Amino acid sequence: MPKAPTALADLAGQHVLIAGVGREGTAVATRLAALDPAPALMAVDGREGPSTEAFRKSFPSIPLHIADEQGGIPPACQDATIAVVSPGIAITSELHRSLRELSIPLISGSAMFVAEHAERMVGITGSKGKSTTTTLVHALLQGSGLDAALGGNMGIPLLGLKSAEFYAAELSSFQCHYLEASPRVVGLTALFPEHLDWHGDCDTYYGDKLGIVAHGPEQVVANADDPILRQELETRHPGLPITWVGEGHEWHLEPDGDESWLCRGEERLFHTANSSIVGRHNHHNMLMALATAWATGHLVMSSIEPVLSSFEGLPHRLEKITDPSGVVFINDSLATNPQAGAAALRSLSSPGMVWIVGGQDRGVDYQPLVDQVLASKPRHILGLPASGQKLLGLFREALERSGDAAAVHLEEVPDMETAVTRARELAGPGDYVLLSPAAPSFGQYRDYQHRAEDFRSHIESTRKENP
Repeated sequence: MPKAPTALADLAGQHVLIAGVGREGTAVATRLAALDPAPALMAVDGREGPSTEAFRKSFPSIPLHIADEQGGIPPACQDATIAVVSPGIAITSELHRSLRELSIPLISGSAMFVAEHAERMVGITGSKGKSTTTTLVHALLQGSGLDAALGGNMGIPLLGLKSAEFYAAELSSFQCHYLEASPRVVGLTALFPEHLDWHGDCDTYYGDKLGIVAHGPEQVVANADDPILRQELETRHPGLPITWVGEGHEWHLEPDGDESWLCRGEERLFHTANSSIVGRHNHHNMLMALATAWATGHLVMSSIEPVLSSFEGLPHRLEKITDPSGVVFINDSLATNPQAGAAALRSLSSPGMVWIVGGQDRGVDYQPLVDQVLASKPRHILGLPASGQKLLGLFREALERSGDAAAVHLEEVPDMETAVTRARELAGPGDYVLLSPAAPSFGQYRDYQHRAEDFRSHIESTRKENP
């Protein structure tokens, strides 16, 4: 297969097939249509839906085709000389197979952006914690007086960002798959099996995820407390210039009760009691962000206290929703894997706590959730479709084996409305109702944001019934 070009300007004069017309595909079309001369553009998507409708309205002059039921690409697309593929198209899908059969270069908009801006970029990825860490790095750089832009897997697609001095980019494993260049500074937060339906198997996922460091980054900041990350980095990419963050290293947490000091060597930089975000995993995210911002060479130490103390966390990530009843609802819809769900459960506790869990069942290892249930014993667990029934069964078996079956009430619920209604009946003032699904939302919802909107909607509708 021919080598893919790495700059947008290289696409001038080519026949470009935009594969996937969601957020990133739309950003690609906008940038390519503005080139002078503009390439010949066409687009393909796997199915009709809101994204294709919006794309046709925005780009009436770009022909948009729909693949057949087997993922076959229409004949009108066969003369493409390159395809710019969106991360929503899994490499295991029939549509991706059809793209490969065209024997043309496959590239992504994110990969071209990274290739062009690598020297002025910090790229952050990880199976957990990457959104919070990236947002904090961006805030620290801006607080240090740097004109920094934030985008990538979260927020604005990279090709949609305005010109800036520096870029803080969150990169998913899907985006890392296509990279042909590494950002100058890379942050790695965690590594465990995830998105195997997209990548095909665990080995491919690890290889794609760590593709971010495969092209000579100047500095890598990595979570030393993650044994899988350590092993995979040392095996796949020996000799990298790595700053390890964690216990026993220069950048580390010094525990102080439920809180921690963020430390560099013997210097205490920030006390987490001054932050509004909760949980040791979030304290570690703050530490990762500090070390990563420091590695860019742009961090001004005096910015640490005001930036970290004012950071309120991300929407949909342990987001508190106060209620007149005194019950504290927690929106953690962004927790889309077992490790994130377990971290949320570890962070919160109340006598009548209600945990709402469940979503798309991708056949992942749920043992981290089982272990945390045994450790935390939340008073009530409500299981949502489709994985809720399976999870409740696993929890029941483990609790019975440990002799703690009576300590946790397990109940299957058919939908979010029922879950919130039951949570109001079960929880009292001061108790937490935690939506931390530990699974993606596809099937029932468009994405985790749509799931969070449904959660909020039912909190409000049931509030009227419970003045």
